[in-house]
Parts: sequence; C-alpha cells; structure tokens
Amino acid sequence: MQLSSSSRRNVNIWPGFVDALSALLLVIVFLLLIFTVGQFLLSITLTGKEKRITELDRVTAELSALLATERATSTDMQQRVEKLAEQLLGKSENIAGLQTDVELLAELRQQLEKEIQSLSAELRTSQEALEEEQELSARSVAQIQLINRQVRMLREHLSAISQLLGLEMDPDDENLEQFSRELNRSLLQMVQKLAYYRSNFFGRLRDVLGNNPNIQIVGDRFILQSELLFDTASATLGERGRRQVRSLARIITEVASEIPDDIDWVIRIDGHTDSRKINTPEFPSNWELSTARALAIVRYMIEQGVPAERLAATGFGEYHPLDASDSHEAYSRNRRIEIKLTAK
Repeated sequence: MQLSSSSRRNVNIWPGFVDALSALLLVIVFLLLIFTVGQFLLSITLTGKEKRITELDRVTAELSALLATERATSTDMQQRVEKLAEQLLGKSENIAGLQTDVELLAELRQQLEKEIQSLSAELRTSQEALEEEQELSARSVAQIQLINRQVRMLREHLSAISQLLGLEMDPDDENLEQFSRELNRSLLQMVQKLAYYRSNFFGRLRDVLGNNPNIQIVGDRFILQSELLFDTASATLGERGRRQVRSLARIITEVASEIPDDIDWVIRIDGHTDSRKINTPEFPSNWELSTARALAIVRYMIEQGVPAERLAATGFGEYHPLDASDSHEAYSRNRRIEIKLTAK
C-alpha cells in the first residue's frame, strides 16, 4: 500500500500543463490578431464614413444656402405677382373696349382682303399681258438683230464680189437697184466667158479622148468610168489611167493659159462609187475610196504641171448614183470620176 501511494506522488504533470499553457497562449495570440485586424478595418470604415459625413455636411450647407436664396427669390416673385395682379385688375377694365375694337378691325380686315384679291386678279392679268408684250418685243428685237446681221453679211459679200468684178459702185449706197443690175450684168458676162471656155475645154477633151463609150459628157461634167483609171477597190492609178490623166492635164494647162485672170475658175475632180459597201483597213467605207481616187488624180495632175490652186478633190461615196438599180450595168455606171470646170 505504501508503495502504491508513493508511485502516485511521483507522477510528473508539468509537460501536460506546459502544453495546455502553450495552446492557451496561441489561442490568446490568435484572438489578439483577430482583434487587431478588426480594429484596423473598423478604423478604415470609420474614416470613410467620417469623410462621407463631412461631404454630406458640406452639401447640406450648400443646399441650405440655396434654399435660403430660393426663399428670398420666392418672396420677391410673390411680391411681383401681387403687383402684376394689381396691374391686371387695373387693365381688365379696358378689355371690353378692346374687344369692340378687335371686332371692328376684323370687319375692316375682311374688306381689305376682298379688295386685295380683286387687285391681285387685276395684277395677274396685267402681268400676263405685259409678259406677252415683252416676249413679242424680245422676238421682234431678235429678228431685227438677225436681219441686220444678215444684211451686213450680204453687204460684205456684195462688196467683195464688186471688187472681184471691178465694179466701182458701193453696195452701201442707196441706189441698190442699179448696183444689182450692174452685178447681174457682170455675173452674166463672167458666166458666159466661163461657159465659152468650158465648151472649149470639153471640145478638146472629146478630140483627145475620142469616142470611148466609157467617157461621156452630162451637162457641165465630163464623166470617166473608174475602170479606165483604177483597178477594183483600188485608189492607185494604173498605166492606162496615167495616160488619160496626162492628156487631161495637158488640155487643162492649154485652156488655163487662155482664161482671163478675172475669172476665178477651178477644175473639180469628184469621186463616186457604186452602192456595194467596202470595209478594208485602207478604205473603211466608200467615202474614203471615192475621196482617195479623186485625190490620186489631183496629185498626178499637179505632177504634170497643173496649178494646185486650180484643182479640188471631192468624194461623194455611193450617195449620188446615175442609175439607182441593182444591176451590174448600174454598178459600172455609178463607179465614175467626174471632171467639172467651174467657178470657185
């Protein structure tokens, strides 16, 4: 028994007590940490709220000032309203009289509107008549100006013609009838001279070219079939064509030496084709072919000594046929070169 009780008294309890104290100390430290963090957060929250409270106090002060200003303004406005009410009561006595005046003015306005409508209708009628008169006047002025321009041009042409014909009269003189007679007489003399030399020219052509069925005279034109001068679809003079043109050039040179200088004449070479279309790189249409043939003859005549200022080349294409039918004979007749001695 003594041994057992002695054993109990010798048991060491300090380690457990130390552990318990350590655990308690850790708990206390944790609680203190939580408390510290809580205090920190609480201080931050309180600081923010204090700032907001301060801002609210400032806004409240501003609103109080504005409210005081508005109250003062409201009081002033109330006073003004009261004054206006007094003035309105004073002027309300004149409303009845003004109403009567308004009714009278309304009646006067209706009368004036009727008069204005009547005057507007008359004004539109007058304006339409004025516009018609102005339009007629403008047309008349334009026609007069056109006639004056034509008269000036005619006088200029007559003056140039009188100088060419050697007339001493001026077309600006008042005696235009006498000038017209003199002009007609001079033109008739020139035409007669030109007809004489044309007849002489054609007579010599007949003698040189002989009675060739492909050569004929129609009116004031000497007609050669294109086959005498050119190959088909060609604007190059062949050897036979060159011989014919040389003969023509020689006759033109002889006749030109006999024509007086006061006759302004020219030999016109006209190219014609048949109605069949042509479309080649060299000749896109019959216009080009007929013109090229006339130019070829003119150039060769110039080489033979004919003055270039006395020659003219014209291409008519297929648009002036001698025979409008579609036969081969018609095509042959229409493919031609016409030579004409004429005045410029």
